[in-house]
Amino acid sequence: MPFSEQPEEGKMLMTQMILKNSKRKILDVGAGAGKWGKILSGKVEQIDCVEIWKPYIEQYKLKKIYKRVYNMDIMDFSSLSYYDVVILGDVLEHLHYKDAIKLVKRLKKSVEEIYLTIPVSLCIQGEYMGNPYETHRYQWTHEELEELGFDLIHKGANASGSVVIGTYVMRGKNE
Repeated sequence: MPFSEQPEEGKMLMTQMILKNSKRKILDVGAGAGKWGKILSGKVEQIDCVEIWKPYIEQYKLKKIYKRVYNMDIMDFSSLSYYDVVILGDVLEHLHYKDAIKLVKRLKKSVEEIYLTIPVSLCIQGEYMGNPYETHRYQWTHEELEELGFDLIHKGANASGSVVIGTYVMRGKNE
């Protein structure tokens, strides 16, 4: 869905960590309704987004929220090294496992920090309002994310208590 179910505490902690250095260029991947653009716009040097589903760009007026909006698949995005930080807000679970691993490896080589919010308990989801990219293609566990190199910032249930959402960070090229 274009809206995240990240618990408020996880969102607050992640925001504080990102804003420790305001001289950052940030790429929000899978912007959806533009939550991270709204939170960080005007507080960081630059925030751009990649959104694969073109109707979201118009529906949520992403061009008014972000400096640059790229309508494409993140797997085809070639300018990662321009950015200091990448936010994967409820994105990794929408990729096939092998693609997700490739993406994380590319990000780790290209940017300083990767922030991730993701369901870490069973969360089955198909298309949403005709958007096939909303389908969950892999169910990640906390242990798998730690093995990849992500550090837990916060873990908590969504508002309904039905899904556990993890908030993570991974250090990249300047470890």
